[in-house]
Amino acid sequence: MYVKLAEIYDAAHSFIDYRKSTAYLVGNIRSRASSAQSLLELACGTGRYLELLSAEFEVEGFDLSCEMLAKAKERLPAVPLHHGDMTSFSLDRRYDVVCCLFRSIAYVRTTENLAKAVQSMANHLLPGGLLMIEPFFTPETYWVNRVTLNEYKTDDLKIAWMYVSEKTAEGACLRTHYLVGRPTGVVHFVESHELGLFSRDDFSRAFSAAGLSLEYDPVGPVGVGMYFGRKA
Repeated sequence: MYVKLAEIYDAAHSFIDYRKSTAYLVGNIRSRASSAQSLLELACGTGRYLELLSAEFEVEGFDLSCEMLAKAKERLPAVPLHHGDMTSFSLDRRYDVVCCLFRSIAYVRTTENLAKAVQSMANHLLPGGLLMIEPFFTPETYWVNRVTLNEYKTDDLKIAWMYVSEKTAEGACLRTHYLVGRPTGVVHFVESHELGLFSRDDFSRAFSAAGLSLEYDPVGPVGVGMYFGRKA
């Protein structure tokens, strides 16, 4: 995944209001950890959130995709970026805030991996540190068999991407078809995104096992909620 998508990711997701979401993040961090200075973002992608959050914090990024990290490095050449799997990583420092945004936590797929990821994140918090995870759909709220189409249009670049929200025995699958048109021609490719559908109880158990308190905002920055955990 993201090998071909990384090149067009920012354009394809240009409808996202990163500034509004960042204002939500900063406000909630300041209300819960007012003296926070350092922040690690898991699944940082091309660095759009890191770019905005860097105005408030000393930021670092982490992602599984080398292609996405390369784009983030172009955007933020001075920001430390780390490659690895969020379910089992070990960096040389601890942070005031660790966050996993844009529903990326769903890529861990299973409750076992969710627990591992939350534990790995908790291990990288300073005492009193704050963990923030933006969830994907729960098994009950997932849009089953819904067709979604997104478009991006400029004179020299046009993107259409479409998927059906499929439910599987393991969770969710978004088999996404991309059409990318440039003056040199049109390219089609497909990426299958296998995702976990986690309940509030799943998050509660994972946070408790990692020694974190748990607070839940059912709305969050974009209407899907936000989980907050504090390290003693």
